[in-house]
Amino acid sequence: MKRKSTILICAFALCATMALRAQDYVMLSPLDTAALPAIPNKDCGGDMVRSALNGDVMWQNTKKQLQRQHFSDESVYKVMKKLYRFTHKHYVTFPVAYWSTDPQGDSLLVSGRVYLPKRRYLNGIVIANHYTICSDAEAPSNTIAMESVLTMKGYAVIMPDYVGYGLSRDEVHPYLHWRSAAQTAVDLLNCMPNLLAYYGYTYPTDVVISGYSQGGAVALGVTRLLEEMQNKGEIDWTIRKLYAGAGPYDPAATYDYCVSLDTMGIPAAIPLIVMGLSDAYDLDFELEDFFLEPLLSNYEQWIGSKELTVGDINHRMGSVVMSQLMTAESLDRNQPLAKMLYEALSWNSNIGYDLQSPAYFLHSLEDEVVPIINSRRLAAAMPNDRDITYDFGEYGSHMAASIPFMQYLYQDL
Repeated sequence: MKRKSTILICAFALCATMALRAQDYVMLSPLDTAALPAIPNKDCGGDMVRSALNGDVMWQNTKKQLQRQHFSDESVYKVMKKLYRFTHKHYVTFPVAYWSTDPQGDSLLVSGRVYLPKRRYLNGIVIANHYTICSDAEAPSNTIAMESVLTMKGYAVIMPDYVGYGLSRDEVHPYLHWRSAAQTAVDLLNCMPNLLAYYGYTYPTDVVISGYSQGGAVALGVTRLLEEMQNKGEIDWTIRKLYAGAGPYDPAATYDYCVSLDTMGIPAAIPLIVMGLSDAYDLDFELEDFFLEPLLSNYEQWIGSKELTVGDINHRMGSVVMSQLMTAESLDRNQPLAKMLYEALSWNSNIGYDLQSPAYFLHSLEDEVVPIINSRRLAAAMPNDRDITYDFGEYGSHMAASIPFMQYLYQDL
């Protein structure tokens, strides 16, 4: 069963990615109806699928990995073909462009992806917020996410790229700056009524908000932003439920915990945090004040280019020991620059926010990337009379725990 699930997940993501890579962005604000694709009614042929698979670099690399696990080429191909046909009978997807704002509040053209089920009556809209990425090729507008499966439950699914990816890739990604990420999600949500009306959809104003890892913190931020707007009478959306998994809800406490252990589970997060928050708050941090070699000399190639994945960068950094990656001064909270960084991190905590919406929080006790202290502190600060479920259990590693999170989300909708 585990082998079959592995094939299904790899096949699902790769098939849809290959089919949609060449599409242009659809402008949502204002809505460019001339660029909208037709929602297909017919299945596509197997010959086209095989041709796409044989000519795709991602497929070839994945095939090698599966071969090491003793999967035959033909068995994987058959599953991929079935999934390709199945998913394309149920939804249409396309990358979108729309206007949002950067951390300084200036207008910025950003991007994301929309998934629409073929059934014209929706159960609601899911805002799915993605996890930490470094490569622009991994941004929602450039690929297909597992959250697209939620269209099969009758939901439209929308995924913002965040500032710094997709059409805004020339900007520095303000990593862990929750309000800018949340704003891109809310602005995409507010583009949906015109889009859905054009396609002839009917829908309730119910919104489901989800995210895992970085996406979990963003999901909580999106919920907070929507609740703030509701209280001001600025929106008509109704939050049905928040689903957040293993999020860094308290960035300062998370960073402090990692410094105390002298270990960062994802080393690539270090430059994302430092330079992302520096750009968001105009702190003017210099690379040499924070980073040691080899990161110091390779920052632009590894991080700035947005061509390498998190795994690629982790490998090149060569260590998870923070004192081998960062200067002693930058790790000392008594030093001015370190104080500035901690202050910026503390500004992006949502611990203590009085959440009004129903919510589900999952976190593995064994999480080696985002420590459980985030969710424990969140739960401790939340009033007891809220409709919130805390699911803290032995779910394995950070990535392993994303599977029961997705299963719960799918089954609960």
